[in-house]
Amino acid sequence: MGEKLRWTRLKGFPWLVFFVAIFIWIAFAGANFYYQEQGGYTGTGILFPISVIYPNQFLWSGFVFAFLFLIAGIFAFRYSEKLKVILLFVIAIILVLLGNLSQGNFDIAFLQPFYLKGRQYYTDALAIADGQIWLRDFSKNLEQFQMHTKTHPPFVTLLHYWILNISNIETLAIVFFAIGSLSFPLFYKILVYLGFEETRRKWMLLLFAVIPSVNIYLLVSIDALVLTSTLIFLLGFARIFHQNKIDSVSFLLISLGLILTNLLTFSGLFLFAFLGCISFYFILNGKWNFVWLSLMSAVVFVLNFTIIYATTGYNQLETFLLASHSENPDGFRLFHQPFVYLMTRLEDIGEIFLFLSFGFLAVFFSKKSGTEVFENRNGNVLFFSAITAISTMLLTGAYGTGETARACLFLVPYFLILLKDISSDNFKILFYLCLLQTFGMQMIGNFYW
Repeated sequence: MGEKLRWTRLKGFPWLVFFVAIFIWIAFAGANFYYQEQGGYTGTGILFPISVIYPNQFLWSGFVFAFLFLIAGIFAFRYSEKLKVILLFVIAIILVLLGNLSQGNFDIAFLQPFYLKGRQYYTDALAIADGQIWLRDFSKNLEQFQMHTKTHPPFVTLLHYWILNISNIETLAIVFFAIGSLSFPLFYKILVYLGFEETRRKWMLLLFAVIPSVNIYLLVSIDALVLTSTLIFLLGFARIFHQNKIDSVSFLLISLGLILTNLLTFSGLFLFAFLGCISFYFILNGKWNFVWLSLMSAVVFVLNFTIIYATTGYNQLETFLLASHSENPDGFRLFHQPFVYLMTRLEDIGEIFLFLSFGFLAVFFSKKSGTEVFENRNGNVLFFSAITAISTMLLTGAYGTGETARACLFLVPYFLILLKDISSDNFKILFYLCLLQTFGMQMIGNFYW
C-alpha cells in the first residue's frame, strides 16, 4: 500500500514538462554550439544559456562539502516542520555556505570572486586614494575603470573601499555575505504578509536557500546586496496587501528599497518599471492610491540623489547615460545586429530559467492538478508586474552580456511566491530536484564572472 501511495505521489508530478524542458535546453545549447563551431557569431556563451562558467578544481574538500550540502538539505527539509524559524534561518545560511564551499575551500568560495580575475570592483577600490575626490570625478574617469565598475554606480566600489580601509578582504567577504543573508528573514516576512501557512513558509525558506541562482550567487556578489534591498522594496508591497491599505511604514520600505537598490545598480530601473506596471494595473481597477505612492517614492528618490549631487558633485543620471553608452557603443543592437539581439534575449531568459531549476520550470509550465501557480490574486499582481517590467528592460537590449541568473537575482522571489497553492507532494519533489540540480552545478563549475 505504501509503495502504491509513493508511486501515486511521484506520478502526480509533471515529469513530461520536466524532461521537455531539459530537451529544449540541450537542443538550444547544441544548436548554438554547432553554429559557433562553424564560425557563426551569436553574442552568447558557448554553453548556452550559461554566460559564465569555469571548471571546478575538483578538490577532495569540495566533494565533502558538496555531499554535506546535499545531506543537510535533505534532513533540513524532512524535519523542517518541527524546527523553529530562527533555526531554519541558520540552516539556510549553512546551506549557502556548504554549497559554495563545494568549490574547495574558503579562498575559492569567499575571496577569489573579488580578486582572481583582476577586473572586479575590488581592483578599482584598491586604487582609490581619496574617496570623495574619486566620487566627484567618477563620470569623468569612467572609461579608465574595470568593466563592472564602469557599468555600475560608484557606490558599489566605494563600499569595497570603505570596508577595506578599516579591515581586509576577509571582512569584505563576510560583510557582503551577512548583508545578503538578510534576504532570508525579509523573504520569510513577505511570505507571512502574503498569507502563506507556516509549514509552506518553512519549506519556501529552504527552497530559497537551495535554488541554484540564490545558492550560487548569495555568498559574496554585489547582486546578493541588491537582492536584500529589492526584498525591502517588495516587503513594502506585501505589507500593503496584508493590511489592505498604504501606511507610512510601507511607504518608507518601498522608498528605502528604491534608493538602496539604485545606489548599487542601474538595474534598479526595474523597480521604477515595476511601480509603473503595478500603478497601471490598479488604475484599470479604478484605484489611484498606488499612483500617488509611486509618485511620492519617485520624489523621495529624486530628492536623495539631488542631495548627493549637491554635496559630492556626483551625477547619477549622467553616469547612467555614460555607462549605457559604454556597454552599447553602437547603439540599439536590434538595428545593427538583429540576430545577436535575438540570441542574447533568449540567453537572458534561458539563464534565468535554468538557474531557477528544471524542477521549478516543470511546475511553472504544467497544467496538471496540484501545480496551480496562478491561483493567488496578490501573487499574480506582483509577479506579472515584475515580468512586464523585466520584459521591457530586455526589449531595450539590457543585459547584453548575459549573466542574468546573477544580475536578475532579484526576480527569484517573484517566481517563488507563485508556489503558494501547489500540492505538498509536488512541492517536495520540486525541492529535491532543485537540491540535486544545485548540488550538480556547484560540483562541476564556478559561475562567477
